[in-house]
Amino acid sequence: MRIFVNALSARLGGGQTYLLNLLKHIPKDLQVYILTQPTFHLDALPNNVVKIEQSSLVNPLLRAVWEEVCIPSILKKLKIDLFFSPGGLLPKSLPRGMLTAVTFQNMLPFDHLQRVKYSYGYRRFRDWMLKRGLSSSMRQADLVIFLSKFAREFIRQDLGELAGRSALIPHGIHPSFRANGIPLSRPDWAPNSDYFLYVSWIDHYKAQLELVRGFNLYYQQGGKGVLLFVGAEYTPYADIVRKEIVNLGLSESVRFIGNVPHGELPAAYQNAKINIFGSFTENCPNILLEMMVSGRPALVSNFGPMPEFGKNVVEYFNAASPVSFAMQLSKLMGDHARQNHLGNAAMQEAEKYTWEQTAQLTWNAIRNTKKDRYDCKWQI
Repeated sequence: MRIFVNALSARLGGGQTYLLNLLKHIPKDLQVYILTQPTFHLDALPNNVVKIEQSSLVNPLLRAVWEEVCIPSILKKLKIDLFFSPGGLLPKSLPRGMLTAVTFQNMLPFDHLQRVKYSYGYRRFRDWMLKRGLSSSMRQADLVIFLSKFAREFIRQDLGELAGRSALIPHGIHPSFRANGIPLSRPDWAPNSDYFLYVSWIDHYKAQLELVRGFNLYYQQGGKGVLLFVGAEYTPYADIVRKEIVNLGLSESVRFIGNVPHGELPAAYQNAKINIFGSFTENCPNILLEMMVSGRPALVSNFGPMPEFGKNVVEYFNAASPVSFAMQLSKLMGDHARQNHLGNAAMQEAEKYTWEQTAQLTWNAIRNTKKDRYDCKWQI
C-alpha cells in the first residue's frame, strides 16, 4: 500500500512529535511518502519512507493554494493509494477514488466559548476557517482518527455521524518522561525552593490568568512556593497575564520561564512540588500524560477531556474559578500522603500510553481502510 503523508502543517513540537513516532514504528509492508517543509528535520528514516521537501509555504493561505494546485499531480505520479493528513485538512482536488485518512487534533476551532475570547482579526478568522475546513475533511474522509473519547463525542454531536470509519487512538509518551527511580537534576532555570510547574502554550484557553488570580488567593492564605509558566506565548494574552502579576504584587512568586528545550522537561516535572495543567479545552493532553509519569502529584483542570486521562489519580479544580484553584492547591499542599499516593498512582495509570502502541494502531487502521472501504461502523 502506497501512502502519502501531508506534513506541511507540522511546524510545531506536538505535530512533529506525532509524526516522528508514527514513522519510527512504520510496518515494513507500507510504502510512505512524506511531504514536509525544510524546518521539519527527519533523520534516519526507515527504508520504506521517502521524504519530499517543499519550501516557502509557511503562510497557511499560500500553502492551501499550493496543495490544491500541485499535490494532485504528485499523487498521480507516485501512484498513491491513500492520502493521510495528520493535520486534519484534505485538499478539495484529490484524484477521484483516492482513499483518505485524517487525524483530528485541534479542538480550539470547535470550542465557541474559547474562540470568542479573541478579538476580531486574523486569529479569530483563522480558527473560523479551520473549523469549516476540518469539518469538511472529517465528513469526506474514509478514516478519521480521534485522540480521545471526548473529542469523538464532541464531533459526533457537532457534525452528526460521519460517512467514513473512525478510530480512537490516543498519543503515547516518550520513555524519557517516565521516572525510573534515578532522580534527575533540577534544571538551572528552576528555583531552589518549592515550585509549581505549568508547561503549556500561554494563551487564553490555557487559563494562566485565572491561575495567577488563584495563586494570589493561595498566597494571601499563607501559601508558599513559586509558580512557573513554561512555554511559548501568544503575545497579546501573555501581556495581560504579566500586567496582572505586577498589579497583584506577585513578580517574585510567579515567573515566566519562556520556551525551554523539550529534553529539559522530564527533570522539571520530576523536581516540581506539584505539576499543574489548567486548560479549558484539549483533544489529547500530551502535557498531562507527561506529567503523570513523573512521579509527582498533579493538579488539573476538570474540563474535558482531562478527567478521561487523569481519572482518579490527579487532583482537579475548576479552571474558570481562581477560588477553586486556590482551595485545591492549599488542600493538596497540606496533605503529603495524598501527594505521594497521586504521584505513584498516576505513574501506573499512564504506563499504557506508548508510542509503539499508538503507531501500531494507526498504521493498522490506515491499512484496513483499503480492505473494507464501505464499512461505516468500524472502530478501534
